[in-house]
Amino acid sequence: MIISNKEELKNIIENAKKEWKSVLIKKGVFDIIHPGHVFAIRMFAKEADIIIVLTQSDEFTAKKKGSSRPINPQRQRTEVVDGIAGVDYTYPDKSREEDIEFLNYLKPTILAVTSVDEKKTKDYSSPFWELKEFPDKAQPWYSTTEIINRVLEKCSK
Repeated sequence: MIISNKEELKNIIENAKKEWKSVLIKKGVFDIIHPGHVFAIRMFAKEADIIIVLTQSDEFTAKKKGSSRPINPQRQRTEVVDGIAGVDYTYPDKSREEDIEFLNYLKPTILAVTSVDEKKTKDYSSPFWELKEFPDKAQPWYSTTEIINRVLEKCSK
């Protein structure tokens, strides 16, 4: 279910926690869905009762990945992720920057990241959640950037 109101999303999380349910949030672009995304979501479902995916804004994605990204607009990316089995809620994140304050407002049980390093641990640590690593790049072709590069290479021949 796509949730567009941050207060509604917070209420969902608070109500789940009152029922002793764990809530996992994963922020990401989810531009071109690949097996790594599906694999990661399956792993999330083993770790939490409720899975929420925040799709990053087009502006933040362009800043982070380059002006040619995202390929698909946020609304479309959100709808695709919302259709993946295991995802309970999606939220189109409006932030134009990394927004730890928004995550602190939501207070999930688990914050999923693709890798844990010193910078991420420092940037994303909070007393409100467990920071948990879920690698989604088990194979080199599990990368949206690599998929785009392969398409461009094949189309240029």
